[in-house]
Amino acid sequence: MLSDGDSSTYKHVCDLKVYGAGVDIRKEECINHVAKRMGTALRNLTKDTKKTGVTLGGRGHGKLTLAAINKLTLYYGKAIRSCTGDKDAMRSAVFASFFHAASTDEEPHHNHCPIGRNSWCFFQRALAKGEEPGYHRDKVGTPLAKDVAEKVKEVYVRLGHPDLLDRCLQGKTQNANESLHSKVWLKCPKTGFVGLMRVCAATCLAIAEFNQGIGSTVTRSYAIMGLQCGSRLKVSAAEADSRRLRESVRQVQASTMEARRARKVARTMARDASTYAPGAF
Repeated sequence: MLSDGDSSTYKHVCDLKVYGAGVDIRKEECINHVAKRMGTALRNLTKDTKKTGVTLGGRGHGKLTLAAINKLTLYYGKAIRSCTGDKDAMRSAVFASFFHAASTDEEPHHNHCPIGRNSWCFFQRALAKGEEPGYHRDKVGTPLAKDVAEKVKEVYVRLGHPDLLDRCLQGKTQNANESLHSKVWLKCPKTGFVGLMRVCAATCLAIAEFNQGIGSTVTRSYAIMGLQCGSRLKVSAAEADSRRLRESVRQVQASTMEARRARKVARTMARDASTYAPGAF
């Protein structure tokens, strides 16, 4: 069963024993939701430690700023997505970004970083080429001071636990579900109360459009009702399907993804509080 971390449906389905008493249901985590937990945990860490008089954020080299949190969250998500199917490699990749950020000239910790000339780690690249690595202060893009790293490590130990990563091995996401849900809410906004009939109708239409497209859904719906579908309606539906396909192609382009990520980081840094915190349970 694929779900996010705070889903109570999993326990309910297990209690119902929908497949019989002898069949166990295994929970698989949505890797997008898991990746977001890193940002949530680090932001909560800075707030909780500040209440005790310990400041992890703020200005200065190696501080846990919002920009650093966003980068560490991005690296954590990449580690999970790039190592699907191999739990040991996934765990090593997760800790690689932490130890890389916590490394200094006096205490380099690059054992988990990928080796070779094409490694993203400057230290391992230099070793492969037989060159001097250079100063960590200049090369590490997201440095963590020693006192900050000691606190951050607790988060990595929890989010790098083998039990959690074991539920991420298939690399599954809820993107398709979320996309379908957005179609339902467009036809039946969840901000206000509506009757059961409208919810069912919106869900059926959303499923049909999601699977077959608007053009096919409109044509078949009119045929079932015994009505004639006009030419203008068919053209309009075809144009809507074309826009949907163009948009899907555009969104997977690298430039679009980078721009979307930049906007997301800007929104995260601008807001002080969120109405929804992934993994905050």
